[in-house]
Amino acid sequence: MMKHTRQLPVRLPPYPDELLSSWINRHATFYAVPPLVMLRHCLPEASTMRAADLHLCNDQEIRLANMFATEPAVVHRMTFTNVAQSSRRLISTRPTQVCPCPASALMGPNWLN
Repeated sequence: MMKHTRQLPVRLPPYPDELLSSWINRHATFYAVPPLVMLRHCLPEASTMRAADLHLCNDQEIRLANMFATEPAVVHRMTFTNVAQSSRRLISTRPTQVCPCPASALMGPNWLN
């Protein structure tokens, strides 16, 4: 039998194209708990943040959606569930941050001279 949990009192909206683990991490930071503690508060059977990004079943998506007061489709879009198993090895295990600014903006107008 599924244990019903109450929704979190504060829900941070996801950023466009945000990964589920990142969204849960932001909530964990807000609530001052480790990210895995936040995830396991919602899904006690969860093993890792990466597993949540890669292997959520429909029931888990529904439980996360309920906890974070959103729709299961929103949670689903933040995962790599639809990526073929053979391609998942190509997904980075660490987040890669990239500045969207062109190098010229960072280096100044004479950076090529």
